[in-house]
Amino acid sequence: MMPAAQAVELLIHEYGKLVFQTIYGLTGDWEESQDLTQDTFHQALKTIDAARAKSGVQFHAKAWLLQIALNTVRMQRRRRRIFRFIPFSRLQKEEASESETSSQQASIDALNERAAPTQPAGYGAIEDIDLEALVAEQDAVRRSLARLTEPLRLCLLLSVIGQFSTREIAQMLEVEEAAVRQRLGRARKQFQSFYERESGEEIIDKPENTNNLNVSQKRPPNHHSNLERADLRFPG
Repeated sequence: MMPAAQAVELLIHEYGKLVFQTIYGLTGDWEESQDLTQDTFHQALKTIDAARAKSGVQFHAKAWLLQIALNTVRMQRRRRRIFRFIPFSRLQKEEASESETSSQQASIDALNERAAPTQPAGYGAIEDIDLEALVAEQDAVRRSLARLTEPLRLCLLLSVIGQFSTREIAQMLEVEEAAVRQRLGRARKQFQSFYERESGEEIIDKPENTNNLNVSQKRPPNHHSNLERADLRFPG
């Protein structure tokens, strides 16, 4: 079996961009998403051996990693809620205690250097496109996503960006497949409506590809969906 550190390095190379895009779609904050992406791979380093041993040949690295990413976002939100009720003096003591054990994080710090930035080389490179139009499109996509409720937004991100099947999404979210299909249908419909309002650009359905969001009538038919196209070109 491949050593944990080496296995996670491969996961960073293969899925680093996917993890970042998914987290960014949930948080809408670039810097926080970078931090949470690194946290995701730190947790992956700690738990990959146990996960592989438990699942054996059924180990699905992509789904396992995205589940860690979702849990990382949820934990961050819980911490924020808790911090509102913890006295600052107590936080200072906890930070001092944590600093005493920092020497134990050498291997994680080494991995962190490889994981930052998480985007592969060339990520964010843009050639022969209208930058002004791209920035406007990215902004419209972000605002449209933000207007979806989180259950709908999460299903849409896992489907469009993660390319997970309905069954896989249902397993990750621990819901019925019928619920996922319903959420995806509502998410696509609402995203289309919000995007049209935000961008002033009419978009149409592509029934032959249910994993893609609607493609702009103003774009050539071989382009990715608005969500995929904009997310894959966020500046690095």
